[in-house]
Amino acid sequence: MALWALSSVSDGDVLKFFGFEGGEAELRGKHDGRNSQGVPAVREVFDPAVLAAVSDGMAESSAREARLPWDESIAGKEHKLLFMPFIVHQNDRMRSEFEVTDLPFAKELSFQSSERKAARIESWCYRTPEFRKIRSTYIDAGIAAQVWNSVWYPDPAYDLPLLGIDFLSFGKKKVLCILDFQPMSQDAQYLAKYIDPLASIKSKYPGLAGQMSARFYDENQFFSKQLAFGRFENADPVMAELYPAFKEYLEAYIAAIKRATPSTDPEVIAYNLQRQKDYDQYSAERDPAVGLFSTYFGSEWAERFTHDFLFEHSVPVPKTSAPGERAVAPGANSSD
Repeated sequence: MALWALSSVSDGDVLKFFGFEGGEAELRGKHDGRNSQGVPAVREVFDPAVLAAVSDGMAESSAREARLPWDESIAGKEHKLLFMPFIVHQNDRMRSEFEVTDLPFAKELSFQSSERKAARIESWCYRTPEFRKIRSTYIDAGIAAQVWNSVWYPDPAYDLPLLGIDFLSFGKKKVLCILDFQPMSQDAQYLAKYIDPLASIKSKYPGLAGQMSARFYDENQFFSKQLAFGRFENADPVMAELYPAFKEYLEAYIAAIKRATPSTDPEVIAYNLQRQKDYDQYSAERDPAVGLFSTYFGSEWAERFTHDFLFEHSVPVPKTSAPGERAVAPGANSSD
């Protein structure tokens, strides 16, 4: 999952989505990346390691991953990179358990730094024999925003849920998190097999037992009853509660794919892939936070990032369409 994808939604809506009042007005002014003269204080962070990982218009991830964890925030060393331990731990576990290769994608989508505020975004993408795509994105805007998002898409020979991760922090008092095995079916046997075992993990973490707003999502589609949802007023629970819960969910997910037997039935494989495509379309139409991307990196780039990287099997919805109403571009096949 990713909490960004609808250009008509502001970054204030992201806060309201999680139940924080005040919305965009509270997000503004925390740190606008300007110096004492009012000039945007934006630093380019490209270095030879980044440039070497980009060739022929396509970006690879392993060389750039080697630069993690980042030493300091683009907004200054006084600002904590709140979710950096999570992405480092995920990468370590991913590489220790699977045969990982880079999944190249457009270089202009791999990294951007804002010309408006002190902010940067970088993304990485991989594949393994078990996963057709594992993507990860980190946004660093100092105290104003720290965001980490990742989704694991199994190879369609497997019917496993997607592993969806969204961790966000705005200012000093707004930390938001979603962690879930996102089911590809609501069939009772499927849920008993893949979702019910998470109950014993979730029950250890009462701070992650919150309810997600129904404003943007139907929790009966692509979300499970064992979704870990947290909304914190400070960063203390991030390492105390969220980090151990994340590690347990990740280990349970790795164990599930290790136990799974891939199908060789073309119809089953086609069905599993279509469900993943449906997930992309559903998410691209409903995620409320592309306004955050637009604020920092521009609406045109945000649109491309949403549909060409985050959810590459989605079709952009015309601006005149009602929210949640699927639109197919002229000549496009909805099953592609």
